[in-house]
Amino acid sequence: MPRTAIVTGGGSGLGREIALGLGHAGYGVVVADLDASAAQACASLIEERGVPARGLCVDVRRHDDLTLVVAAAQDLGGPHVLFNNAGGWTPQRQYPQAKAEEWAATINLNLIAPMLLSQLVLEPMRQQGGGAIINIASSGGIGFESYGSPEYGAAKAGLIRFTASLASLASSHGVRMMCVVPDWIGLSRARARWERMDADERAASRPLIPPADVVAVVLDLVRAGVGGTVVEMWGGDQPIVHAP
Repeated sequence: MPRTAIVTGGGSGLGREIALGLGHAGYGVVVADLDASAAQACASLIEERGVPARGLCVDVRRHDDLTLVVAAAQDLGGPHVLFNNAGGWTPQRQYPQAKAEEWAATINLNLIAPMLLSQLVLEPMRQQGGGAIINIASSGGIGFESYGSPEYGAAKAGLIRFTASLASLASSHGVRMMCVVPDWIGLSRARARWERMDADERAASRPLIPPADVVAVVLDLVRAGVGGTVVEMWGGDQPIVHAP
């Protein structure tokens, strides 16, 4: 039976790219996403490669949904890898204009949910002989300049520090927790925005990061990354690796 990975937000965007990359590398994959049809479509593509996959309709902010994700991975013989990818923020209004429940929901999605799911997989991973957890943060969590969504930036900054703080999981549970911090990735939304930019705006911006580059970094971390490692990715530059 192949090793099994969980990918949250795996129905589209970077999560889909990661899920397909893991499937291509021979991992069974539990694809968790709010969009049931997208999750199942991705799982079906993985199954076509001869490895098992499950598509689940999941809200990662719900504890009961997360327990279902872990159970599905156990049914496939895992979990061995967790990729905490689900995240984002709504464009309508941000802190301080947003209501408390609105900005708290962003923090829940981007920080609390990865913390909770990571906690839920620790013992199952230990029982399997160890594993790897990869958190996807954002360049929005780095720096000191103004940012469009303070709650999103704070949550991603917290996710980076959360990862670095848990380097010791490698010795206590055999679980290596690591984090990838990409800038602007060349997915559909970013490409559309790039197309709307004029020449001066493009010249002042870093180039988009090819999604395949992020997938390659993630797979390298799964194979041989050191627990507590944080990898920054900036368009046009080599990854910056912060290892404990």
